[in-house]
Amino acid sequence: MRIQTKYLGEMEITQEKILTFPNGLLGFPDNRKFVLMDIPGNAHFKFLQDIKNSYIAFLVINPWDFFAGYDIELPDKELEKLGIDPYGENQMDIYSIVTLGQNFRESTANLLAPIVISMDSQKGRQFILNDTEYTTKHRLFTEGEE
Repeated sequence: MRIQTKYLGEMEITQEKILTFPNGLLGFPDNRKFVLMDIPGNAHFKFLQDIKNSYIAFLVINPWDFFAGYDIELPDKELEKLGIDPYGENQMDIYSIVTLGQNFRESTANLLAPIVISMDSQKGRQFILNDTEYTTKHRLFTEGEE
């Protein structure tokens, strides 16, 4: 299947790569079918692209690539709804949405609302964490960091 993307032009995707978000994403409840797309030459960033609306794409990261101490708890029952065994290993991917700053070094990650994707069922959900110090605007790069 061919889709038009916001940043990478027209791309070929397979049915197996389509991720389903039964409740959409925060602020986008009607957008339920996405695909994760690698950015050529960049191992740390991906696009989460809506397959029907080319203008809806989110820049995402694996939060541990930038925040080694990131620690979250997700409800077992909610993970099970996605087909994830809460006590299993390597069953899910977790991403954070990035907001680009005026210049790239001012970009931030939303650590308060991680996106969880079951690697088996290809279902995903965006969670809002409770009782946490995380916010929607954690700087990816600290002052003076190269």
